[in-house]
Amino acid sequence: MATIKKLIAKNITFIKYIMVAAFSFILDITLFTVFKILLNEKIASAILVATIMARVISSFVNYLLNRNAVFQNNSGKADSKTLVKYYILVIIQTLISGFAVEALASHFDADMMILFLPIATVIKMPVEMILFVVNYFAQKLFVFKGSDSKLNIKDYIKINDTIVYLALAFITTITLIFKVNSGSKFTASFYQGDNNNFFISVIVFICTYKYYKYYLYKYKSNVLFRLLAVLFSLFMILGYSYAAVGNASLVFGNLAYFGYSCVKLVGYYFLFIVAINIAYDFMCNGKIKEIKIKNKFIDAFNKHPVLVSAIVILICYMPYIISYYPAIMGYDPANQIKEVMGMHTRYMDSVILLDPNMTITNFNPVLHTLLLGGCFKLGHVMGSDNLGLFMYTIIQVALVIATLSYSISYMKKEGVNNTFLFIILAIYALVPMYPFYAIGTNKDMIFCCFILLYCIKVYDLIHHEQTLKKYIEVFLVIIMVVLTRNNGIYTFILSFPFLLIWLKGKRKAILTILIATLLFYVGYNKVLLPTLKISNTSVREILSIPFQQTARYAKEYPEDFTDEDKETIDKILNFDTLATRYNPRLSDPVKNEYNIYTTKDDLVKYFKVWSKGLIKRPVVYIDATIANTYGYFYPGKTMWYLYYKYNTKLANAGFDYHYNGLSVPRKVLNVYGEYFPHIPIVGLLVNIAFMGWVYFFLFVALIIKKQYKYLPLVFIALSFILTNIAGPANTYFRYAMPYIIPLPLTFALLYLLFHENEKKSSRKKLS
Repeated sequence: MATIKKLIAKNITFIKYIMVAAFSFILDITLFTVFKILLNEKIASAILVATIMARVISSFVNYLLNRNAVFQNNSGKADSKTLVKYYILVIIQTLISGFAVEALASHFDADMMILFLPIATVIKMPVEMILFVVNYFAQKLFVFKGSDSKLNIKDYIKINDTIVYLALAFITTITLIFKVNSGSKFTASFYQGDNNNFFISVIVFICTYKYYKYYLYKYKSNVLFRLLAVLFSLFMILGYSYAAVGNASLVFGNLAYFGYSCVKLVGYYFLFIVAINIAYDFMCNGKIKEIKIKNKFIDAFNKHPVLVSAIVILICYMPYIISYYPAIMGYDPANQIKEVMGMHTRYMDSVILLDPNMTITNFNPVLHTLLLGGCFKLGHVMGSDNLGLFMYTIIQVALVIATLSYSISYMKKEGVNNTFLFIILAIYALVPMYPFYAIGTNKDMIFCCFILLYCIKVYDLIHHEQTLKKYIEVFLVIIMVVLTRNNGIYTFILSFPFLLIWLKGKRKAILTILIATLLFYVGYNKVLLPTLKISNTSVREILSIPFQQTARYAKEYPEDFTDEDKETIDKILNFDTLATRYNPRLSDPVKNEYNIYTTKDDLVKYFKVWSKGLIKRPVVYIDATIANTYGYFYPGKTMWYLYYKYNTKLANAGFDYHYNGLSVPRKVLNVYGEYFPHIPIVGLLVNIAFMGWVYFFLFVALIIKKQYKYLPLVFIALSFILTNIAGPANTYFRYAMPYIIPLPLTFALLYLLFHENEKKSSRKKLS
């Protein structure tokens, strides 16, 4: 009882404020409802006028009660200063309330009733609740500030933190549960929609309240983390709009959309700022308990981490290898095989051939084409096309398992504990991305193996002293990165040279590797391939962004183009069909019509037309770019796919490629693979945007910890995000794999690094 009295005494001002506010609120709502009914259909802006009339009366009553009873400013007469301050506050809040309710109510039927109340009244209630919290602090600190109040705003927040938790939980619940659809209506939804939105809302509200109550004041946020939280919030808001309608109209379309987006920005911001700090605290102080149970498996793993990991992964991959014998065939690999078999492919039509009789091009990496096509050709000569493909599968699976197992062994050598390693081993073995792509014939998995090795070599180069042998290993891995993907050179350029800044003692060796790699790349592309009469890729591959922008412009504003403009574009992209070929998420239909005989002069003229459009309608260009890239930053829409369907391209070309008769196991694996992204929490392991967010977080965390020399490790991933932005497809999973696959290793090594630095810091403080 004494505790309750003490609590009441401590918060007596706020309790009285609530009582007065409740009375004023009831008075205001009652007057608003009456005036709204009386003015309806008589005045155009009935809601706004009713709000003002009700507020004039209720606000003066509220002023007198707050001045005399709540904040105890008993001068016996109206204080002109407090009255002016109070009504400035009233005017601001009245306008916010009026416009917000007017805008929100416009999306509903004006005669709609909920619980016997007009829809405008129902909407007004949550709006006023939010303003209620803001109003308390404003009146206490600025309007009626007197000798009885010596606390600052931080003190009030601490005393009344429950209000803050409840307010943020309410805003975050609205942010997570409600969405705006393209039909200009606010609708409740949870992920893909749910009929129990009220109960879901209650659960989300309770969870977010507990979340803020436990964590909100636990951490002191760094300014970079705050910027990161704002960035993630903007990604969510803009990403949803572009995913829903292909532009930003659900954010900037009208006042209601913009206001609701601002509310969501606040909700997402606090949700993310707390989550980022939790993640950072885990990176620096989190404890993953070492498995102390002793058994034969753990003993064997400790002695032979590579062998044991390889056996575990192979056992988990065997159902895929057997069920999909001989291999999973994609569209590009089928064409690569046809290239080696001397058959015509569409790649020959996309470049100027150096030799009409040379069917192999560098549209896909020549090394991978020769490996895949060579295995197939060997099997074909031996009388079994399937056997040839299975030879390739065995080589690729062996490379994948060896690389993944080696990465676990390296992490163990660096000091990552077994619990962490077993989690990563489970990811390698059980996440369907790994086995499906390991037995697939696309070029991506081999490239990802060398990217994983590149990450290990870069970390080792930063963290340890190097020998000549290790420098040679670094160079060879980089060469394989360049040879197994045509854009591999960009990854190298956007990451490796930064080591020159922070590794002063190793600059000579790093510079040597840098120069040697660039010379190799130039020699390979400018000397070796032309000598072999192998045609290189077209310049169109790096022009996806401007081509998409031009196509969208032609679709939305065809009248802006003069005859001369059309002629200029037609020389490059076929203007007549350009608008109809435009696909917001994929630039291939546009750039596939690229004229291979385009000259430099044609491109210069084209970019003059492009520049003119940019100046006249920049929003079109922005929309085209974001529509083609938002999926790499917006995790709300999972664009996951696996190759598993039987591809008939080789069979149509006369080759005997076919699956075996194990259709039931294939169906089971197909369902598992398709459903995996939708598994709560675990599904985020294949969410393209979320994995990118983790890298952004690691980037900021390294800066805060002043571990700048490790930034190139993150730059490897960020280079792929940049190239994906300039790429042809939105959220193309194969393009994201090179930074998704190395993330467990990168996270584990940086987790270990942060803990080591934290321990050193603690020892310094103790000494």
